[in-house]
Amino acid sequence: MQLALPCLSYHCTTPSGDMAVWMYFLLTYFLNVQTSLAQTDAPAVFTPVYDHYRALDYQGNFVLGWSTNATDIDIEITARTTGYVGLGLSPTGTMTPADMVIGWIADGQMYLGDYYTREGDRTPYIDVSQDWIVQAGNEVNGTTVLRFSRKLRTCDVNDVNITASRMSVIWSYHESDPNVTSGLMPYHGPETRGSRDMYLINDDVVPKSYPPPNTFMIDIAHSEYVIPAVGSSLQCRVFQRGIIPAGNMIKYEPFITPGNEAYVYRMTLYRCSNISVDLAGQAFDCDEAPNDVKSCKTIVASWSMGAEAFHFPEGVGMSVGGPSDPNDYVLEIQYSKWQDTVGPDGTAVTIPDSSGLRVTYTTSAVQQQAGVLELGKVISAGWREFIPDGEAAFTTNAFCSPRCMNWGFSPEKSAISIFGVILKGNDVARDIKLRHFRGSNELPWIAVDTTFSNFFQAPRLLKNSVSVEATDTLSVQCTYNTMDRQGITRGGFSRVEEVCRATVMYYPAKQFDMCLSWSSFDQLKTKTGQLVNENEAVQYLQNVTTWDPDMKRLFKDALRDSSERTICSSIARLPAYAVDRYQHPATTSTYSETLPCY
Repeated sequence: MQLALPCLSYHCTTPSGDMAVWMYFLLTYFLNVQTSLAQTDAPAVFTPVYDHYRALDYQGNFVLGWSTNATDIDIEITARTTGYVGLGLSPTGTMTPADMVIGWIADGQMYLGDYYTREGDRTPYIDVSQDWIVQAGNEVNGTTVLRFSRKLRTCDVNDVNITASRMSVIWSYHESDPNVTSGLMPYHGPETRGSRDMYLINDDVVPKSYPPPNTFMIDIAHSEYVIPAVGSSLQCRVFQRGIIPAGNMIKYEPFITPGNEAYVYRMTLYRCSNISVDLAGQAFDCDEAPNDVKSCKTIVASWSMGAEAFHFPEGVGMSVGGPSDPNDYVLEIQYSKWQDTVGPDGTAVTIPDSSGLRVTYTTSAVQQQAGVLELGKVISAGWREFIPDGEAAFTTNAFCSPRCMNWGFSPEKSAISIFGVILKGNDVARDIKLRHFRGSNELPWIAVDTTFSNFFQAPRLLKNSVSVEATDTLSVQCTYNTMDRQGITRGGFSRVEEVCRATVMYYPAKQFDMCLSWSSFDQLKTKTGQLVNENEAVQYLQNVTTWDPDMKRLFKDALRDSSERTICSSIARLPAYAVDRYQHPATTSTYSETLPCY
């Protein structure tokens, strides 16, 4: 039976937009339904027992704790209120549609209900299948604590499955409990609700022995950059050689100028060699920076809004500041501010920012030296991706071939263990997978994000490290949605271009920094069926003026059938790179992530 929770008409008539109200609904419906609410006596004391803790608001009034295993998630909400609290999962980060749980403490008992909203409708409906299980609840000194659990993947069509992809978590609370007598739940208000992108699986974990002896911190930040009043900005700053002393990086985290938390969307620290000395300390719009700044793209650390610190696993550290390490650094920060801030005189107010990344390193020895390997599509003056417009799901694949893997793993050829991954795309990227092949068999994906967002490119710490051998193939698969674009989208690092990359953190470190590929287009044909000369294929595509369905079909066929050229490179070894022509063999087994529900 479908249980709709109607609004009382005189409560539901409110201003539109962010102040629109889903806000009042009749409790009497679910208070009289045995399966729609669970309740429990509240214990007196709680102690931290969860793997992850995250404040979902900037003031720390709503803290989420959680742990996951192969089948279940356990959740704790700690909110500074004696009223109700709400938590939800939403594909859009908004109330519509959403899978929600709402709970509170009343007369020493915990009440918890499972709800959902429909597309375009903010009214919460009781879910006939009540899948959240009460564990415990408490209300002490103005704070409500609720603990409950659920299967990661239920068989309920109204539930959002909890996966390793980006999850948009919505939250709210109110100072009052629902009024059981009147049957009303008050609107939480615009200041006590929000949303946050995060990983509920593969999030950061603090090692048990952290911090080790001889641990230090250093801040790498912008200096009083003025955020534009409206719009998006991508800023890069160059740091001189030796800014990070010799040691092993074991953690990095953001520090953001107070008050600017809503404007700093993403920060990435790159390192390289041979940036001109006269550029040290200078700041640029990244799209207009000198070429040696633009080409500095070996990731050291990456953070996105919604993420917090990233700890390396127990006993693992990345060498920084040493004589053989690349010691030129570029800090890239993306700012977004979409509403005017107007001063008393009516002029737009700009905001200074000195945010950055805090690097924690130890001068003590570590058990395993970590390496970073950049995988994906080449971006160069001679070759860039072509992504046609009007495509709901256009897919490309980049490969690190077995020959390149063998080159990079030399001389000892021992396997590596991948423990962390950062998936990277731009505005039209929607789905990114890091695929793993052994011979003609595809193994489980190392990392996947089927809900990829350019604004959330945080590192993920794999629950279980993945062993990769020197003869394996790694592939980055990117799927784009260009329905809102006009004209070809080209590969590149600017905000209107696209990237298809995965940054892999692994141990033990090898002299292997990048493994990128590009299509040779040796099977590209004209509309008359004539094979285009491989050396002229890119120029031919650049001259295409009409990407009609036939042209798109020919282009997709060429991407599927052409050989891939792979370049594997190292900053620290000679020769510095090798190039391979690679044709991916037909797979005898393809991995499909079909996960059961419970």
